[in-house]
Amino acid sequence: MDNGRSVDSSWILPIRISVRRWHIPLPDRDRNLLEYALCNVSDELIRHSLSGATVRVRHGTAVFLFGLSEPNPMIPGLEHRCRQLRKVAHTSLYADVEIEIGQSMSMRELPQEKMDGSFAEQRHDPVLSMKQVCYSDDTSLRRILTYIEEHLLDQLTREDIAHYVHFHPSYLSRFFRKKTGWSLSEYIVRQRIEYAKEMLEQSELRISHIMSQLGYDNLSHFTRSFKKVTGYTPLQYRKKIQ
Repeated sequence: MDNGRSVDSSWILPIRISVRRWHIPLPDRDRNLLEYALCNVSDELIRHSLSGATVRVRHGTAVFLFGLSEPNPMIPGLEHRCRQLRKVAHTSLYADVEIEIGQSMSMRELPQEKMDGSFAEQRHDPVLSMKQVCYSDDTSLRRILTYIEEHLLDQLTREDIAHYVHFHPSYLSRFFRKKTGWSLSEYIVRQRIEYAKEMLEQSELRISHIMSQLGYDNLSHFTRSFKKVTGYTPLQYRKKIQ
């Protein structure tokens, strides 16, 4: 009975993160990947260690913090996390975002149909969505993208990634292309080139050193890959940004 009262008296706080403006023109598949990244970063920075769920909604992300003991509680550090997210989105995801902290709602009074339009645009049970998000395709993709980011300087293999997300390697390849429009290898190359761009812009490291960090042992191969993505050789790119 005590447990029942605890559930009945707990609250959910919805937070909407929406993209107000992209800094650069983006093809659909690049924008889709950045929206997945925004969802992942929002989950890490906003929800953090709190009980809740993070889901993609149209033009952004919704974070739900649930199990709160009172309506509209003061959550330590929440405003700071929001500022961090705006900064990360601006500097790393080419986006200006707006963050809207909504009105909390009692879990026992959650609507069984369409939520308020500012937080979702499909008819669904939000509690069910929260429970299912851990098993959704979006979550699997975010785990794949995060694993690639964290192991970008390692010898990444399809088998390693598949083992991490409990996919068969062949299914992983089909899943990734279906969700992003990229092959797994194309995406990894692209992310490595993005890392190389950052090193060329922010450091004085020799091109050969950056190349070695990324696992390339052939300068011609690295130069071709870099030029295919950016339109410049690494040396031309460094001169351009300087």
